[in-house]
Amino acid sequence: MRRAAGVNIMRAFECEPVFRSGLRHLLLCGLLILAGPGAMGSATAAEKLFNFGDLNVDLSKVQAKPGGQSAEAPVKESPEQQLPSTPESPAPAVLPRDGQESIDNTVRNQAVKVKPVEIGASKTGLQRILYPVPEDRAVIEVKVAAGSEKKDWLEEAARRFMADPAQNSLDGKPIRLVIDKIGSTESATLIAEGRTMQGGRNEYQVWAPASSIFRSVVEDAFTGGKLFETDASIARSPMVFVTWAPVQEAIDRRIQKSMSFDTIAEIFSRELAGEAIDPNGRNFQFGFTRPQDSNSGAVALVAMAYEFFAKDRGRYRIRLEDLKNPDFQAYLAFIKYMSDQTKDSTGKLAEPLMQAGYGGQPLSSIYVYENLGVKLAFIRRVNDPNGAKPIIRYPKYNLVSDHPYYTLRHGNSREQVEAARRFEEYLLTRDIQLLALQKEGFRPVSTQISNQEMSEVLGEFVEENGLVPDLIKASQILIPAQSGEVIMALIRAYEQLGDPVGPNL
Repeated sequence: MRRAAGVNIMRAFECEPVFRSGLRHLLLCGLLILAGPGAMGSATAAEKLFNFGDLNVDLSKVQAKPGGQSAEAPVKESPEQQLPSTPESPAPAVLPRDGQESIDNTVRNQAVKVKPVEIGASKTGLQRILYPVPEDRAVIEVKVAAGSEKKDWLEEAARRFMADPAQNSLDGKPIRLVIDKIGSTESATLIAEGRTMQGGRNEYQVWAPASSIFRSVVEDAFTGGKLFETDASIARSPMVFVTWAPVQEAIDRRIQKSMSFDTIAEIFSRELAGEAIDPNGRNFQFGFTRPQDSNSGAVALVAMAYEFFAKDRGRYRIRLEDLKNPDFQAYLAFIKYMSDQTKDSTGKLAEPLMQAGYGGQPLSSIYVYENLGVKLAFIRRVNDPNGAKPIIRYPKYNLVSDHPYYTLRHGNSREQVEAARRFEEYLLTRDIQLLALQKEGFRPVSTQISNQEMSEVLGEFVEENGLVPDLIKASQILIPAQSGEVIMALIRAYEQLGDPVGPNL
């Protein structure tokens, strides 16, 4: 896929305190900035929402409408009260053909064939847990292997943690936090294969992937004790399809099904038969990340497999023998062949859409974390308020990324484990959870963040862009936990698949 042409990006500046700035005020601030330095006082640049070079925005600018609630929100009493299902919370529309599954028919109608690949289980229990190792250094280092989607938030949290005298030392030694951006699939593989060990010590003290789907992959590679000291979830983000409004409207009108990989396959099939979907006159272009590098790409594969085999069975567990199905392998190869697979991280996938908008880059739709959908909607509204909107749609079959924080014991000292546990507790404090919501658009796990505050941050995107605040209503079917062994076999099989053949390919 060609890279989007560079565009000039308007910068958003701080104009009001955190809980008194709405999106309209931000747009006004932007107009004042464009008017020149004399139009307003000496404004300081807002902190970056995501490291996209010249792109400089701050999601905290859309928190509260004038007259909104103050930052001192009531504390929730229990996790069950977080984001309750309420009558006024919108839910995705159920479309006329939602009950139909046509993946098998798509493969057969297109006569898609692919050279089959072998499916095999991976070896387990190859390493014995080594814990503890002596802490013989002057600084207690905690290095976090974090998915790219959380890097900016964790770096800011680490900076604040190390600046806090009450937090930044243990037994008289300073604590140094290092955030290493690494794809969830890649980091799981490195840890499971023992390639994170350096001279008897583990390079990482914390593993913070985007979701827990790889937990058993890593745990199964070890024997001799407990691998994880802690395993708290520090944020939430369901997966979403984000599609430009003109394209999404055409899909709703012509396909009449909720967004899913089944729907994507049908769009590709129709276009191969000569039907144009994108009203811009271009081919429909869909992108998701490479599964061997990124959690969101691996989740996409799990969703494809679940759609193919579950057929609305709510608790289906995908099996290794399922992956040998020739129609399923042809389907995977078809999606792989027709989609953009050039990006190894979800942030890189969303970046061109944020910068260039509809028509300025080739992609019509992408499969990303919800918080990136929010960022995309915010950035496009700031930079091109009259342009095509990105529409967030929740998949019929969804998986909520739970962003776990695993403190690793293997190859680490007691002091490192304790410092990592302390940082985890810090990430779950109200201020840092609010930071995750304001700066990154993550749904907080803390019960100290009220629904009102969630609404103040995300409410702008409900009517305009299709965001659903209520996780209970967001998807029709939530995909249950699947075997790590099966997930890794699925990723390996996908890598090995060649291009499919068929009369229209």
